[in-house]
Amino acid sequence: MIKIINKLKEEIKYSLKKLLKSLPLIFVLIFFDQITKWFIRENFVLYETRQITSFLAITYTTNTGVAFGLFSGNNTFFVISTIFILLFIIFSLKNLETDLGKHSIYFITLIIAGGIGNLLDRIFIGEVIDFIDFQINSKNVWPIFNLADSYVFVGGWILLINFLVQNFKLKFKV
Repeated sequence: MIKIINKLKEEIKYSLKKLLKSLPLIFVLIFFDQITKWFIRENFVLYETRQITSFLAITYTTNTGVAFGLFSGNNTFFVISTIFILLFIIFSLKNLETDLGKHSIYFITLIIAGGIGNLLDRIFIGEVIDFIDFQINSKNVWPIFNLADSYVFVGGWILLINFLVQNFKLKFKV
């Protein structure tokens, strides 16, 4: 039991050390996410759309669900689950870095910043502000999202690709 507690202490110490190095980037990413959402709330009326190009519009909308508006109306559940997921990621940094490579911390940082950005919306506004609206010929073709969503999406996909490449190398001894 003592070995397990010491191992856990070591993992937490390592994770906090890594996290401290990533904090400036996390803060910058959260700042940009929150400042863009603030700008939208202050300068748009809910559901207002302003066309930027034929493939991009800014549309102010909100979301109490998760990706693509799934499971709307469960904000409290998503606040609690986001906190647990973020804590799991933070305290698993050593294992994630071992499995996914030393550069994975940058992509994990994106996921953490995105999770915190949307968590702040859920806690302080009661819903997530979305506004980036990809379109084809001025017609919506993708769910409206925000910078925090982008951070999680990009970080998650790069980690997945990295994981698959690592496993391919191990499996085929490349």
